[in-house]
Amino acid sequence: MLKRKLSLIEGTMYANGSGAVNVVSGIRIKGNISEKALFDALSKIQKRHPLLRVGIVKEDNGTPFFIERKDISEIPVRLVTRHGNEDWEKEAISECLTPFASKDQPLARLVWIKSDEISDLIFVGHHCICDGRSVLNMMDETLRLLAQPQLDIGAYHSFSSVEDFIPDAVRQNKANIIKVRIFAKLVQFSLNVLCLKKEIKRERPYFLHWKINREESAIILKSCKTAEISIHSALSVAFLKAHQQIKQLKSYSRLYCAVDMRKFLPEVKEDMFFAFPAMIGLSIKADKTNDLWAQARRFKEKLQQEINKMDINKFFMYSSGLLRALPKMSKYARAERGIHDFTFSNMGKVSIRENYGMFEVEALHSPSTMFPFGNPSTLSTTTFRGEIDFIFTSDEAFIKKEEAVMLKQNAMQLLINSTKITPC
Repeated sequence: MLKRKLSLIEGTMYANGSGAVNVVSGIRIKGNISEKALFDALSKIQKRHPLLRVGIVKEDNGTPFFIERKDISEIPVRLVTRHGNEDWEKEAISECLTPFASKDQPLARLVWIKSDEISDLIFVGHHCICDGRSVLNMMDETLRLLAQPQLDIGAYHSFSSVEDFIPDAVRQNKANIIKVRIFAKLVQFSLNVLCLKKEIKRERPYFLHWKINREESAIILKSCKTAEISIHSALSVAFLKAHQQIKQLKSYSRLYCAVDMRKFLPEVKEDMFFAFPAMIGLSIKADKTNDLWAQARRFKEKLQQEINKMDINKFFMYSSGLLRALPKMSKYARAERGIHDFTFSNMGKVSIRENYGMFEVEALHSPSTMFPFGNPSTLSTTTFRGEIDFIFTSDEAFIKKEEAVMLKQNAMQLLINSTKITPC
């Protein structure tokens, strides 16, 4: 039976259990969904993923643990009557802001916005057990089971500790142990001072959603391919440059890219629940050049260099050494504005299919979250049915909504204008 300490990243996302840190994503489905088939599908999914059967308890010293519970309830489903295509947005915002308060329920839930022929399914997971890819995988499993109720999706065992990923020779090396201890003490000392800062109130969160239509998306994707850059780099630079153009905003010309850690951990498969994003900070020059492609090419090279430099063993050792400082780190995060403009998570072309048996997936909305700490400004993108989908979340205390609308408009204009210039 699973029992393990939350890692530093999981513990940060748990946020001491005092607020909502959720990952939310939705789809619009054409077809008549059977209530029994949906509940049966969720039951199989819960049996497959160990983290959908856990609660969180704290030891006497305050350390949070995942504990697998035999008496945990089924994944809850909230039914909502569907009136139109925009209903999902209201429910998604509500789910981003609603904490997982019940100890008897799993750390995932579903909202079913229901009508006879069209349904919206909104998948919600606590960020301490999953990332956006996990939620998209849960979505895919649900759709496959709705189309094939007898499908066997199997099960797997979760790891017992992040230290399982570190080779014994590295973990038991005396020099490494000493370095980790010194680093942890320095961080704790710094936090004793930094924790005196006053918490920033994040009381007016908001949510912007838009898509680039199929024709314009195709032009942008083709231009990126011609320029030999990734859409990730093009979008990163476009939004950073757009941020620079808004006089009311303090621009750091810097973002954090969320990098999926699965690529470094062969033990963790693509279809497993996992919550270990690595954040890589990258900047662009605050110049007025209009050559988005040249800047995006440099950005892509810098990002790849940073990924290549990542030492996964060092990452897990140092993060494990900071677990005792987690309460102070959480307190500090709520008082910190950050030195970046936003966090960017791009999942690219998703693995969700357009058709599952008799069901057609008409639309997919990118996984999103509303962070209660740090700089909450987050941009999430996916590509589905040839359309690039965007969700931007923030709070009025950081970027006013009208400024976020300007940011969106500027970035989209930069992208469209750049496609009219032949990349070189």
